[in-house]
Amino acid sequence: MNINATLINYYHVCYRKLWLHANGITMEHTSDIVSEGKLIGEETYPQRAEKNQELEILYELPSQDGEGAGVRLSAKIDFFDARTGIVHETKKSAAKEKAHVAQVKFYLYLLRKNGVKATYGMIDYPKIRQTERVDLPEDEMTELEEWIKAVAEIIQLENCPPTLAISKCKSCSYFDFCWVGEE
Repeated sequence: MNINATLINYYHVCYRKLWLHANGITMEHTSDIVSEGKLIGEETYPQRAEKNQELEILYELPSQDGEGAGVRLSAKIDFFDARTGIVHETKKSAAKEKAHVAQVKFYLYLLRKNGVKATYGMIDYPKIRQTERVDLPEDEMTELEEWIKAVAEIIQLENCPPTLAISKCKSCSYFDFCWVGEE
């Protein structure tokens, strides 16, 4: 089973979205909101590509029963300054969200598990011209492991979790999928 940073983000947003994405039903390619986010990420800080590197990182958790494959954790970090150990994430949102912080904490967790210096993270919100620093103290590592365990349990559910209140779903790329014929 693969658990990536997107699933950690979705865990803090909507279990249904998490389950659908993890089970191969992806809607991001049809979303103008997602396309706008990618464009902002690519165009807002072009100078970063010159001095920082994109980083793909993996970590294998051991199998719970000692047999077979364990859980594979993965992330693709937009910008990582290896010299300072700072992770940079850009979000198109005009609102700071717990899910954004959780995603950056997951990046820091993976880097540390791989023995890479990971000092802290910075989330850039270009629309509101703000940044947010994200730290991962040692005492929060257990909380991250609980998130990973919970994500694995949701992925393995036989049935898709229920929808949230429609008011929370309006800007979601899965909106049409979840709410077709329901309005």
